Amino acid sequence: MHPVQARQRLSIVISALFATAPFTFKSRKSAISIRMSPAPKGGLAGFVERSLHQALLEGHLRPGERLVTRELAEQLGTSLTPVREALLKLVAAGALEIGPSQSFRVPLVTVARYLEISDIRRAVEGLAAERATARIEPQQIEALRTIKDRFLTAKGQFDVAQALAHNYAFRFGLYEIAGMPALLDVIERLWLQIGPALNYLYPQPVAVSERQHNYDRLLAALERRDGTGVRAAIDRAIDEGNDIVLTNLQNRRLAMQTRQTSAMGVP
Repeated sequence: MHPVQARQRLSIVISALFATAPFTFKSRKSAISIRMSPAPKGGLAGFVERSLHQALLEGHLRPGERLVTRELAEQLGTSLTPVREALLKLVAAGALEIGPSQSFRVPLVTVARYLEISDIRRAVEGLAAERATARIEPQQIEALRTIKDRFLTAKGQFDVAQALAHNYAFRFGLYEIAGMPALLDVIERLWLQIGPALNYLYPQPVAVSERQHNYDRLLAALERRDGTGVRAAIDRAIDEGNDIVLTNLQNRRLAMQTRQTSAMGVP
């Protein structure tokens, strides 16, 4: 990806947390650009953690991307301690891993790990969606429909960053209605680990883009108060996503092998 595209993709992280003028943290190594407002005194560690937390959930950080503690601290005009504290909390949650030279990295997720998390997601996200079906109000269904429309518009415009953000808003908007905060916390921890890998949902096959979207079926099931149908739609969304992610990962591997072979001059 071109560095300019990477900066554009990663400049979307919650500037609304504070009303002050935002600035951008850039990593020279990976062209990461995460837009954050200057943090209030005494709240820097929590602010950095929330900002990166949201970036991971919404897929604004890709697997393998690198964050350097010193660079982030310099941008914020503070010491290393609160920044490192925030990053270590994300390491404890399995969202980041420690790298060399005071750096942190978004982990690379293996296929086996991704599929394991997907199995767990089917169980917990299906439960949240089913419980939400019994509690949801008509206006909440319409709010979800609006988010779904924005999601499909972003997909149609090939705006991956916005598509991922709206997808996150749709799913967690639904799960929150279940009124089960402990369950929501479990789901969020899983998304922290696989959120970056959701970048591999794109590009998508033309057939997937043109057919009726699964979220339309989910909304119809919500209107019928069909908890089983809603749960089936979530299962289908996870399974279809797995197929796309694994296909794109395989294509990336093949492309990389081809480039390496060409660089070695092998015919």
